[in-house]
Amino acid sequence: LCAGTSHRQELEIDYRGLLDAFFSWGHGWAARWGSSATPYLRTYWYDGAAGTNLRSDQLAIGNQAGAKLRLGRLVRGRQKGVDSLVVRDLMRLSQNRAIGTAYLLSGDEDLREGMIEAQEMGVRVVLVGIEPFGGENQARTLKREADDVIVLTRSQLAPFVRRVDATQP
Repeated sequence: LCAGTSHRQELEIDYRGLLDAFFSWGHGWAARWGSSATPYLRTYWYDGAAGTNLRSDQLAIGNQAGAKLRLGRLVRGRQKGVDSLVVRDLMRLSQNRAIGTAYLLSGDEDLREGMIEAQEMGVRVVLVGIEPFGGENQARTLKREADDVIVLTRSQLAPFVRRVDATQP
């Protein structure tokens, strides 16, 4: 969405800069509600992997301080089990009162039940999205359930994501 492609091999991402930006934005967003009582815990990054073979971008994320890489499976190029990991973490962190606010960067309807469960345990769930190119890129039902919806613009993300020529090594 940020660079006009869904092919990761065509992207160069500054993961440290992006994670720092999320952390900074999160503090600003928390101020909107007059609350920052619960300190930042960490950023969870979800993806799929083929067995134990991690791609270079996954290794880059997993090696960042303050980030936790959580991996589902890749089956015939499709992620499996990733939504379950998100829901599980939302519920566990909420039950353990480890979080007061969760910022969920997604648009997937399958996360709605986890969002509701976290809210019922007293957690504010803020849905974060990326400015779409055309129609909507987040499920309307997910947006309705969220405590708030924040949309990041491509210009906000541009310093951290750029498209490269995939034919170059």
